[in-house]
Amino acid sequence: MKIYISADMEGTSGVVHAAQTGPEGVDYGLARGWMMAEVNAAIAGAFEGGAAEVVVSDGHGANGNRNLRLDDLDPRAELITGRPRASGQMEGLDDSFSAVLFTGYHTRHGSTGVLSHTTNGQAVANVWINGALVGEFGLNAYLAGSYGVPAAMVSGDDLTIAEAKATLPHVEGVVVKRALGRYAAQCIHPKRAQAAIRAGAERAVKNAAKLKPIAPSTPVDVELQFKDTGGAESARRVPGVRMIQPDTVVLQCPTMSEAYQTYYALIGLWPVVWGGWMKG
Repeated sequence: MKIYISADMEGTSGVVHAAQTGPEGVDYGLARGWMMAEVNAAIAGAFEGGAAEVVVSDGHGANGNRNLRLDDLDPRAELITGRPRASGQMEGLDDSFSAVLFTGYHTRHGSTGVLSHTTNGQAVANVWINGALVGEFGLNAYLAGSYGVPAAMVSGDDLTIAEAKATLPHVEGVVVKRALGRYAAQCIHPKRAQAAIRAGAERAVKNAAKLKPIAPSTPVDVELQFKDTGGAESARRVPGVRMIQPDTVVLQCPTMSEAYQTYYALIGLWPVVWGGWMKG
């Protein structure tokens, strides 16, 4: 059994502020270590649940998606690190995997939750897939489902788990902190968070064969609302992309994989125009 882990940072226990999530922040080293430990807990649980192979994607955009230290990774797993990537947080995923586990995830932009945002927190307001408003979990679960791979587990704050379960009631949810606001949370100790993720990952992998993947119908309609009009103006230059509002573009793709990669390409244009950097 082959398991894919997509790891983000904002949903990690102890992380409550953007200053912790990038190398310019004084607490980045601490947060990076907590993220690494939660990923290793998920790896351990996956192998205890029956995995024969585990691939981890560093899905946190800060530091060029180079947040997980290879030396600290459970040596049984392999790591996808760095960027650019055609498939963002889900690079390397295909139909050879049996399940996806998500660690350190957060709520979508506009929702209550610790450090809520959607993929590029500086550029993206909202994204809809076939009319359904999604955050990073929903977007990534749809991509996994299009390959026939179920989203089996997600860890993060309590509101992230609620958001995930609204899309996929069967997903194994591991709460590592309770959101008190966008920049505050009641966090459990890292060792308790790691133990909970390890147990959740084991249960999720053992149950993977019973899970039903979720995937959008095809062709796939994507509606992307930027936080400013400049993002939409840049995106509309891409063939097949149409502006429907000053800040919003739409496109249609034959598959979810193509829709996902095009979405990442469009939001990747924003830093080129404005000199920013991708935050995920």
